[in-house]
Amino acid sequence: MGALEAFVKAFDAIGVDAAGEPARLAQSRRQALEDLLRSGLPTRHTEDWKYTSLRALDAIDLATTAPTALLDREALRDAGALLVSDDPRLVFVDGAFDAELSHLNDLPPGVRLAPWGARQSSSDTEAGTVLDAAARGGAFEAINRLFARDGMALELADGVCLAAPVVVIALQTRGGASHLRHALRLGQGSSARVIEQHLGVVQVGPYLASCVTRAELARGARLQHVRLQDEADAAVHVSQLHAAQGEDSALDAQILVLGSRLSRQEIHIAHEAPGCHTDLRGASVLAGEQHGDVHMCIEHRHPRGTSRTDVRGVFDDAAHGVFTGRVTVHPGAQKTDAGMINRNLLLSPRAEADTRPQLQIDADDVLCSHGAAVGQLDAEALFYLQSRGIAAPLARALLVQAFVAQALPDIGWEPLRAQMRARLAARRGLEIEASEVWA
Repeated sequence: MGALEAFVKAFDAIGVDAAGEPARLAQSRRQALEDLLRSGLPTRHTEDWKYTSLRALDAIDLATTAPTALLDREALRDAGALLVSDDPRLVFVDGAFDAELSHLNDLPPGVRLAPWGARQSSSDTEAGTVLDAAARGGAFEAINRLFARDGMALELADGVCLAAPVVVIALQTRGGASHLRHALRLGQGSSARVIEQHLGVVQVGPYLASCVTRAELARGARLQHVRLQDEADAAVHVSQLHAAQGEDSALDAQILVLGSRLSRQEIHIAHEAPGCHTDLRGASVLAGEQHGDVHMCIEHRHPRGTSRTDVRGVFDDAAHGVFTGRVTVHPGAQKTDAGMINRNLLLSPRAEADTRPQLQIDADDVLCSHGAAVGQLDAEALFYLQSRGIAAPLARALLVQAFVAQALPDIGWEPLRAQMRARLAARRGLEIEASEVWA
């Protein structure tokens, strides 16, 4: 049985009406099933999936009903979760909200933060809004809409600046599949920082984790969105961020990809008014036979928009990295200023990187550039460090971490900076004690 048939079977096992959901949600899921059956799963013949195969899904029991492990705060910390004092935190275990591990108290006025939990929802308003909150299109968006029954809903009133970051932790403890869907709405002049962390316990069997996040930024709003993806070795991870930006809004989206057998990170940005600014930055550090796919799309639809994209990859052993970046400047989007760069390091002769930065420009008064590079560590830089008494493995690790750090320079929150440093340093061959390259 193919993966598409397995998804349909898993949905049939749940039963769209047996779930006890409001009619609006049931209708949305029926529409998602129609969308999925119409599009089918992407293949290597699909242009945007040209270098990525989904054969890893064949090893996953997409309809599993294994029980969720009972976790406490220490077990969550041992799994690598970012736990900081009493800052806002939502924890989802195997796709379901865990109130005991979360912290949602003491929120300032004008901030609404809660899980939308379709299973517990007595009204279809919020759950239906979240379920329909991403742009339609694409098989995995439809899959997520078909199965997601929990996630975060964050809403900021006009002018509210949320000082503490919102941390969203998704942890997988069992094989099978889990799906989360988040919705962010920032009012005029508001600002927030949201950190998504995707983890899997070491001994867990094959699983699929999907996550779709929709962000709406009103005029002058500012959002920093950071995703740390460090799933278990047998995992397949697919995440999407869809953002619609209002006039003079600013979005800083960052990703760090470290784990899973197969990962796909998608970011889709639409400038819906003049003066929008977007920073897209990311890094993938993969080894073994891991496969990481980063897909970014920015739609400049109005004048005076700016965007910067800087994505880097480090691939060892037989790891394979893919980058597709597409900037579209629509007619009338004059004074657009867009730059895109993708750089990759291959640490092994078996490692591979495919990179496709693309520009489509339909306006004449613009400043746009793109580029890509694939290479090895600088032999002269290695020699220089070794000539100063630094052992070869440490010199190599220093250069790699410095290379990655250039793509993610402005984390802006010390606990997150330390966490990213620790997760990166835990990678084989990159161990550095008391490293200051991320300072």
